[in-house]
Amino acid sequence: MNKRILAAAAIVVGLGLLAGRFGEHGGVAPANPAMQAPASDTPARPAPASATGVPAPPLASDVARVPIAAVDASTPAWLPMAQARENGDARTPPLVRGAPRSGPDAAQLTDHQAYAAYELAQKKRLAAAYVEAASTELVRLQSDLEAGRAAGVPPAELAKVAEKIRRIGQQQRVAEAILSDRKVP
Repeated sequence: MNKRILAAAAIVVGLGLLAGRFGEHGGVAPANPAMQAPASDTPARPAPASATGVPAPPLASDVARVPIAAVDASTPAWLPMAQARENGDARTPPLVRGAPRSGPDAAQLTDHQAYAAYELAQKKRLAAAYVEAASTELVRLQSDLEAGRAAGVPPAELAKVAEKIRRIGQQQRVAEAILSDRKVP
């Protein structure tokens, strides 16, 4: 019984959707009502400017249209997407990958001191990269802070940037200490 009611409801809904898609002339109605052709050949004139002085919107013939490239309907849409997935998209920038990291060799894995030296070298490499990146970032943040002061940015926002500069500088000093084998502050 319930299956029959559900089937009848589905048929009624489907027929209603189909009836809504067909217009008065028996053809398929456009999906967007704004795309329908006007009833007359002359474009409708917009209302004159109001008393507030707001200009009337331009006529449809006055609006510049952006040309749209023709759609190639012979190729299904999924095909270029599949090709882009397989071969990449030519519009994307190339990925820059770092040098391949080498893991510890078998001798380092068996000798505790050799592995500790390997870990220290990895830590120093990371610290050197941080020092290099932090120096360029600190210059940029400092110029942003000065530009913010000149532009009248609220002091609370400037304090956030100043705190960020302080923390990056502090971590940079820690990384420099690791590089020079000093005691980390």
